[in-house]
Order: sequence, then structure tokens, then C-alpha cells
Amino acid sequence: MRISNEILNYAVGKRSFSRAKLLRELSNFAEESVSQQLYRLVKSNRLERIEHGVYRLPPQEFPISDEILQLNKMLKKRYPFTNFCVWSSDILMSFMHHIPNLNYVYIDVEREAMENVFNFLKEKLQKPVFLSPNKEEYQRYITGNAAVIIRVLISEAPLQNIGNLSTPTIEKILVDIIGDIEFHFLQGAEISHFYQNILDKHTINKKKLIRYATRRGRREQVEQLYKTHYDTTRISIHQMATKNCKEK
Repeated sequence: MRISNEILNYAVGKRSFSRAKLLRELSNFAEESVSQQLYRLVKSNRLERIEHGVYRLPPQEFPISDEILQLNKMLKKRYPFTNFCVWSSDILMSFMHHIPNLNYVYIDVEREAMENVFNFLKEKLQKPVFLSPNKEEYQRYITGNAAVIIRVLISEAPLQNIGNLSTPTIEKILVDIIGDIEFHFLQGAEISHFYQNILDKHTINKKKLIRYATRRGRREQVEQLYKTHYDTTRISIHQMATKNCKEK
């Protein structure tokens, strides 16, 4: 338990860290013990391995409102064996340049359960509920209004658990916003700004990102956006480090 706490304390505030640096930091512990605890922390979703020998704390900076928690509780109780995730447009807004008036709750659920979830929530909620709306429905009924939107959950979509709440990972969001009608407000310069902000603030699991992008037929677009903004981020970090060294 002590080693686990030492590892988690070391990870706090870091975009990512390597196993080698961790072992140097925790040199008073046996290497085998540290490795075992790393494995257990990843297994229990308290750490993420983003590439061989590199780890990070799972991103948990997404806003979680009482509404999200309540919806999750309702759905867990009604559909205990159905895979779904619940999230909101609040997640997107902190990474956008121009902040639109958004008040959407997204429920991504297995295709075979979508109709049942839609009918259930339509009876339970006062907020309008929409099932896979098309572009015309968005323009007529949703844009500028509060809404709950039922979306299909793609198999093997990357999710993360925060307590009993299942939410999308950053990698899932970066792929979904390209082409899904629900994110029509993220186009052109705005989507570039979004990618840049995400990459500035978070370490992305590229393997997970590309795997999901491939499943959605968006690999080329995602790779191009990732490469463009990843390179920009690395240049900025290098320039900042160089500046700090000169100042010293």
C-alpha cells in the first residue's frame, strides 16, 4: 500500500512519467515491488500506461454534474447489463476558442439498447430527449436548446471509469468530434484550436487514439490533426525550456 501511494503521489502534477525515472525516485524500494504495484495500479485503472514504460494518472478533469450522476444512476439501475457512458457538452467547452451556448447531455449506448433507453428517458425526464438526430433535426429542435442526445456506442470505444460513472476518454472525444453531427459546431479553425488545447494540457495515448479512429474510418484525418498539433506543442515546450535555461 505504501508503494502504491508513493507512486500516485509522484504522478500528481505530471503529464506523464517513465518507469525508469520512477525507479530512481523510489530507489529505497525494490524494483520488483515497484513494478508489481505499477501493474496493479494500471489493472485497477488508477494509472494508465500510454506506451511501453510510460504512465500517467487517468484524466479526470472532466466536469461531472449532479445531472450526469443522476442519469448514470437511473440507467445503471434500469439496464445493469448494458454498456453506456454519460457525459456532457461541458467537457468540450473548456477546450474551445469560441464558446457557444451548449447544454447537451450525451448518452452513448449499445445499439440494441438505444430505443429502450430513449423511451425510458423520454418518460422520466422533463428535458427533451432525441434518438440519433439527423442534421435537420439538430437545426430545428436542438441548436440553442437544452437536450439529452442518445448516440450509438461504438464497440471497443475507449472509456474510463470514475467511481461508478463511465465516461469517454480524451481519445474517444478527439475521434468523435470529427464528423459526428452532434459536434457540428466544432469545424475548421475551431477543431484545430480544440486539438491544440487538448494536446497542450494532456498526454494522449496515441495507440488508443489511432485504433479507435481506424474503427470509425477517420484514421487519416485524426493522424493529420494529431501530428500537426503534437509537433506544435513539442516546439512550444522546447522553446520554453530553452528560454528558462537562458534565464538561469
